[in-house]
Amino acid sequence: MDDVSGTLRQPELARGPVAPEHLDEPAASRSAADSLRRRLDLLPAGHPSSPYDADGRARPPVARLPELAAEEPDEDEGTGPDHSPDDAARPLTDSEWSEHVTEIRASLEKAHANGLATDHQYTIDAGGEAWVRSRRLAHKTILNDLYQRHSAVPCEHKAIVAGGLGGAGKSTVLEKHASIDRSEYLTINPDDIKEELAARGLVPEVAGLSPMEASDLVHEETSYLAKQVALLALADGKNVIWDITMSSRTSTERRITELRAAGYTRIDAVFVDIPVETSVQRADARHRAGHDEYRAGHGLGGRFVPHDVIRAQQDSQLGSVNRKTFEDVKHRFDSWSRYDNSVNGRDAVLVEQSREDGLSEEAK
Repeated sequence: MDDVSGTLRQPELARGPVAPEHLDEPAASRSAADSLRRRLDLLPAGHPSSPYDADGRARPPVARLPELAAEEPDEDEGTGPDHSPDDAARPLTDSEWSEHVTEIRASLEKAHANGLATDHQYTIDAGGEAWVRSRRLAHKTILNDLYQRHSAVPCEHKAIVAGGLGGAGKSTVLEKHASIDRSEYLTINPDDIKEELAARGLVPEVAGLSPMEASDLVHEETSYLAKQVALLALADGKNVIWDITMSSRTSTERRITELRAAGYTRIDAVFVDIPVETSVQRADARHRAGHDEYRAGHGLGGRFVPHDVIRAQQDSQLGSVNRKTFEDVKHRFDSWSRYDNSVNGRDAVLVEQSREDGLSEEAK
């Protein structure tokens, strides 16, 4: 597997007019400020100092240093080396981060080789779907909790299949651009179920890894639970959003077939398109941001997605296998739309959508 970063950086911005608040500053200061702004724009989206979130959205501006109130240190607090921040809580340097990613890959390979994946540890059949009693009880609790959280979702036999590479920003597009009221749907997303398992202490512990970095060990269990949630929802006709990557035409068409067989009369699709390298960069940025928070004592860590797994989705004609799947199956939906969310700091753009007669038209 390839450890080369391959991050997609923002194109360098041309220097624009001097902002009014900087008119009284010396030219050298303005030049330094412009240089700093350009350097920040070159950072990968999601980097703690980047002006963009991992899904490409612009972050709100932060206060300038002169605007921050100066705080005097307490008399019993020093500022010398004896009072440096806890090393375990600080963000990793680039070099340390690279070493950590290498350690993750080696640790996960060893964990799989030692049979620590939960579908090996806690199943009693060759297919890996007959779970031991303790795990079945945990599954029952998780499924009940997940379903109860969505008890108010109407049962109107409506479904949305949201597709796109990791980091495409599907949730943002659904809420902000496709005008979908998420409270009217039960969202089935395997990544959310991984977080449920991690939060409940059901992800095997691996030394040096956060719970979400070790969540690859519950991959098959997560898929199993996602199917169980879907079975419950489809039996009731509950409105659902299947949040998937569309990496496989077979599995995508199977979802559509299952929804039709369950009586779903309205199945729409929203595909969010980004380049493969943008997905690599955003996945790495989200992983790193999550890990920094974990080191600071917050959250479950960031999810690790190997670069080569994402790059395996490359398609020479359409950019990604995911986009090709969408193009191959979109005629099976009652309506569909495709958005471009490839530019950090810019809202997603509606590129193409279906017409009432089922044909396509470019967005105006």
